[in-house]
Amino acid sequence: MADAFATLCTDEANADLCTVITEIKANAVSIGNGVDTFYLLFAGTTVFLMQAGFAMLCAGSIRQKNVKNIILKNLLDACGGAIGFWAFGYAFAYGASTSDTSNTDFIGSENFFMNGLMGHEEWIFWFFQWAFAAAAATIVAGTVAERCKMSAYLCYSFFLTAFVYPVVARSIWSGNGFLTAFNPDPFMGTGMI
Repeated sequence: MADAFATLCTDEANADLCTVITEIKANAVSIGNGVDTFYLLFAGTTVFLMQAGFAMLCAGSIRQKNVKNIILKNLLDACGGAIGFWAFGYAFAYGASTSDTSNTDFIGSENFFMNGLMGHEEWIFWFFQWAFAAAAATIVAGTVAERCKMSAYLCYSFFLTAFVYPVVARSIWSGNGFLTAFNPDPFMGTGMI
């Protein structure tokens, strides 16, 4: 197909047709990138809405006097998780490695505090992955409802999204993880949550 297009474009009479075909190809790539971005944004938002579901589940599982506490805990869980994943989690999970010894690493060593991310595709990917990290941290909220101090829970949430989840995510989803050989597709294995 590419050879036929190249042959078609060598003829001067077909120059206008070649220009139109080239513009259509460029537009198709641009539309494809837009659809990919929209899909990741939509999917990340849908996963993030799990926070509301967990909050309602927790609120229905505890005494009425603690409902405000658990709702605030779920809200701060998302906020603390965002700070942890922004500062360290994304770098540990998907940051480039400076190690030259092997192709697989335990954690990434670049992109801390989102330093070095270029383009909206990487930011949308960060949002998508953060939504999963926040959902993983919130799952525990119901089990410790009425049993844990707020400060201890926020420390747990920060630690889980900044270190524990990223190590597991890197090992399974990242191209440099030590379990990647079992799962080459970065969007497969979402059951690890």
